[in-house]
Amino acid sequence: MISGVNNTLLGYLASQGLLTPAVAGNIASAGNTTGSTTSTSSDETISQASIDRAAGMFKTATIARNLESAQVSLAADLRAALTKALAKLSEPVQFSVNSKGEVEVKGNDKDKAAVQAVLKADTSDPSLANRIATQASDAMQISTQIQQSAAISQAAKSSKTPDGVISLYQSLMQQTAATSVVFSVSADSSSLTYPGSLKVKA
Repeated sequence: MISGVNNTLLGYLASQGLLTPAVAGNIASAGNTTGSTTSTSSDETISQASIDRAAGMFKTATIARNLESAQVSLAADLRAALTKALAKLSEPVQFSVNSKGEVEVKGNDKDKAAVQAVLKADTSDPSLANRIATQASDAMQISTQIQQSAAISQAAKSSKTPDGVISLYQSLMQQTAATSVVFSVSADSSSLTYPGSLKVKA
């Protein structure tokens, strides 16, 4: 349950022109005085247009581009390690991080075994497995920021009062699915996907 709206987030949205300073101030004030406000029932969800707009804001887009560059570099290093081990992926392999922070690998049996052997034998510092886990954590953080920005922007446009904005924001965030981060690597391409991720593959 989100009890209020982050003032830093509101200030950032105002600086990006998504909210006027006056509206941001009113929302912040309502958020500070209505901590027990319960969100009203709503079927509205965060629109893809709001997600795309939030993801395209300069600061967020810059972080996302840096994350995209990092994943391309990580994929290249993983392919190099596979090549050194005389292995080549026949199909894409997907990496995710479980609740324990452990890297999980999905793919066909041969490719999965090759990748797991490479990760186990890896002695680099930080290790490839640690880099994959860190990348997932960074992606989750930026995805949460994007969804929060999209939700408050959409709520501000849809509601006429500060209390209404807070209520709709809470409702939108409650309906947001758990962030899923997937790092996919094949023999000649890679991608990092999460809610709000850049629609770019390398």
